[in-house]
Parts: sequence; structure tokens; C-alpha cells
Amino acid sequence: MRIGFDAHILAPEHHKYHPEIAAYTRELLRRLVAANQGDTFVVFLDARTPPSEVTEFAGRPNVEIRHFPFTQYRAYLPFFYSHMLVSAFLSAAKLDVFHSPEGLIPYLYPGNIIATFHWVPLGERGTNVFLKTWMLGARVGFKALCRKAGRILLRREGDKKLLCDVHGYPEAQAVVVHCEDLGEVDWKKHTADVLAVYRDVVEESKKGWLSRLPRPRLPRLRRKPRPQAAK
Repeated sequence: MRIGFDAHILAPEHHKYHPEIAAYTRELLRRLVAANQGDTFVVFLDARTPPSEVTEFAGRPNVEIRHFPFTQYRAYLPFFYSHMLVSAFLSAAKLDVFHSPEGLIPYLYPGNIIATFHWVPLGERGTNVFLKTWMLGARVGFKALCRKAGRILLRREGDKKLLCDVHGYPEAQAVVVHCEDLGEVDWKKHTADVLAVYRDVVEESKKGWLSRLPRPRLPRLRRKPRPQAAK
């Protein structure tokens, strides 16, 4: 598999930088890369990411480093133009799945998307705050954005209930990977759980693709007429 991994939150200058989520993202990437040598991780970084963060992963044989384009300007771009840039960039990487541990859902990207939500907005007011950087203030916009993700990973059962009951996200696609306290994560189990989600999404995508293939039309066999019995 080619696994796209969004690590742009490792840059302290990023407008959504959060130290705990950055630490979680860094450790998850370390564990995934070490535990899964057979797949390629395409790590997407902010151009302003500190060199120490880049060099830690750049030398790994199963890691490709790429930098998101125009990261310092995207906050000022219109929603669809910004997401069009990101989606085109991801498409060029030919990924099997893209995972954002800080909740980025590239709206126009046609590939498989997994997003981790560290919190879920309570309702319309919460949704407005949650989506103000994307300029999609309404709850309808949030629901449409969520539907683009094949899986949403959540840290708490309560967040799953909120996401499914209030925002209408399919329950089967909301996965709780228990890590309520980011300082006390069972990393071995957590890494295995996240990898299992990657594989499930890719397998589902392959099955869906095969089901959409046109079925060959087989020639209709004509039965030979039975010989009539002699009178």
C-alpha cells in the first residue's frame, strides 16, 4: 500500500498547531513506519516544518517526504480553490489511502480518506467554530465534509455517539481507537488498530471498484430442437 500521512501539524507556525496533537501525530508516525516495513508511507509536511522533524523520517526506506504547496497562503484562499490545490497534490502521489491525524478532509480529493477527530462539535454553534477556517459554517457543510471520509477515527465513545446521532455520520464508519489521554496511549494496540482501519478501507474500495466493472455479456445458447419421435 501507499499510505499518505498528513503531518503538517508538526510545524509550530501552522494556524491549527496544537502541541498535544502534534506529539500524538509524531509518535503515531514513528510507530506506523516501524511496524509496517512492507508498505510505503508518503508523509506530507508543511514547508515550515523544522529540519529535525524532517530528517527523522527522511532516511527511512519506506518513507517518501513531500511538502504541501503554498501552505503559508492557503489560509487566505477561497475554500474550493484551497482544497482543489491539496486534492490535486494528493492525487499526483497515487495513494491507496490518505490519513490525517488532525482531522483534515480534502473535500475535492477522490481517493480514500481517513480522518482522526480529537473532538466533535456539539451542534450548530460548535460546528461554526470547528469549520471557520474552511468557510463552511453550517451544520450541513460539516455533514457533507464528513461524508467524504471513508472512516473517522475518534478517541472517545461519547464523540462517536455525537458524530453519528447529531451529525448523521454512518455508525459503521466511525471507529473508536481508545486514546482519551494522549499521554497514556497503548501504542502497540493503537498502532495495530489504525493499520487495520487502513487495510479495511483499501479492501472495501477494491471491492466497490470491482462491483462497478461492466459484466461481460455471454452469448445466449440456443437449444437444439428435440428430434420428433417417428409415428
